[in-house]
Amino acid sequence: MQKFKTDFPSIIIALFFTIIACTVANMIGYESLGNSLPGILVLSAITLGGYFLSYVVPLKKVSAVLWISIIAILISSPISPISDFVIKSVDSLNINAIITPILAYAGVIIGKDWGAFKSVGIKGVIVSIFVIIGTFLISALLGDFFMGIFN
Repeated sequence: MQKFKTDFPSIIIALFFTIIACTVANMIGYESLGNSLPGILVLSAITLGGYFLSYVVPLKKVSAVLWISIIAILISSPISPISDFVIKSVDSLNINAIITPILAYAGVIIGKDWGAFKSVGIKGVIVSIFVIIGTFLISALLGDFFMGIFN
């Protein structure tokens, strides 16, 4: 819990800048502030909850991403009493407006460690490309499979 207390300010600052970037991107291209803000706040609350669980639950191998995913699945599933609100709020967000700032952060991080990235070599780049392609294809196949079942 002490580690969470020391890391919490940096998590809040990063989340705050992400909220601003995603809200501005969503307002510019897709929705107004009034329509996009509830969805951004719901996603932010899910993110904070996932980070909190990653620090509190004593499973060291479970990352915050998994906890965030579990919380999101549970509160948006039909068994949740708030699922209608969550789905309606997040439905007003455009995925492109959300992922653009996140991918920009990733680009800055890669650009900052360009020397380390170059030291991986061409084999690492080829493996990375195949991993990305494989992840995309498997995700598309699973999505198509489940859409066929549930639609």
